[in-house]
Amino acid sequence: MKSIEQRIKEFHQDRRQPTLAIKYKLMAENEFTFYRATCHLFYEDLFENAALNSGPLVWCCGDLHIENFGSYRAFNGLVYFDINDFDEAMIAPAGWELTRLLCSIGMASELWKYSMKEAEQLMILVLREYANALSGGKAYSIEKETSPDLIRKFFDMAERKKEKEMIKKRIDSKKGKLKMIKGKTFAIDKEIAQEVKSSVNKYLKENFGYLKVRDVAFRVAGTGSLGIKRYVLLTEYLLAKKWRLLDVKEAMPSSLAPYVKTQQPSWRNEAERIVTVQGLMQYALPRFLGPVSIGQDDFVLKQLQPSAQKIDHSLCHKKMKNVETVMTTMAHGIASAQMRSAARLGSDNVEALMKFSAQSYWKNELIQTSLDYTQTMKHYFKEYRKLYNQGKMKK
Repeated sequence: MKSIEQRIKEFHQDRRQPTLAIKYKLMAENEFTFYRATCHLFYEDLFENAALNSGPLVWCCGDLHIENFGSYRAFNGLVYFDINDFDEAMIAPAGWELTRLLCSIGMASELWKYSMKEAEQLMILVLREYANALSGGKAYSIEKETSPDLIRKFFDMAERKKEKEMIKKRIDSKKGKLKMIKGKTFAIDKEIAQEVKSSVNKYLKENFGYLKVRDVAFRVAGTGSLGIKRYVLLTEYLLAKKWRLLDVKEAMPSSLAPYVKTQQPSWRNEAERIVTVQGLMQYALPRFLGPVSIGQDDFVLKQLQPSAQKIDHSLCHKKMKNVETVMTTMAHGIASAQMRSAARLGSDNVEALMKFSAQSYWKNELIQTSLDYTQTMKHYFKEYRKLYNQGKMKK
């Protein structure tokens, strides 16, 4: 059997420096970040587990964890709170998505400051609320007006004021250039920058003719996706002479792909897969979302929004009421996303989901599997941190 060092290095063999080095460093910081960054280990280990393969076929974001929810401004100008990462998205049994989320609750226990016993109770809460939401057979959006106070804070984070502040910090408006911000952006080769600008401008002309790229820089963002090509684009909003920032992220194959046995749609490329599934699962899409090709690679383009809009674990430190509020909201969001995308491109229908919600056997199985695998992942983390500190996690 391959070692953790071999497995991690083999998965990242096509990833690039310098952001791969940043990823390896982040992975050594805490258990939860390690879990976020190693989605591939999860499916390598558990794809044959009977518990994961229970339940109807659903569209999965593929890497569902407790920090892959957040607020964003949609194309219609309104703010939503929803699942916000679809890089690993595929169709699979519901147990795959649920177990990935439950394990994240266990792996976040140290960071979010709750015990493993409390983590187990949170897993029970999530599955109960998820099943209750499915039983109604109707998908809902999470709205500010009906959300608890804690969730409303995330809606507030997506106010236009925040976007304006972000743009002001990131650009030199007089020169029409991006500022190079340590730890967030760095300059790229002129030929690459021109290729990115040319390709994206061609896409924008066909789809959003009122935007034009003026500058581009390499962007450092995320955790699991570090090591791939990612750019931030400064675009001019020609209709009102305003600036807009766009994110362009390389689309990679899903970590589920080698293991999922379910028939998948025939995608033209990975970017089309990501954008299509996001369209199926989210209530409303972010602005300017779409697949774009740059050279031989495919990317997902969307508006860049303030990073503070993601779930912040510091709001929940030692406050179980806050943690329970977040978990309940997430459970409802998952159920709605699955019902919204039901009976689409091969997924089972809403009636199958409702029937699944009425059964009880799968809940205990998923929780026990998640608790067991949490301990496995904690062991992996200790082993990895030792390797990293010994200087062995070099490209």
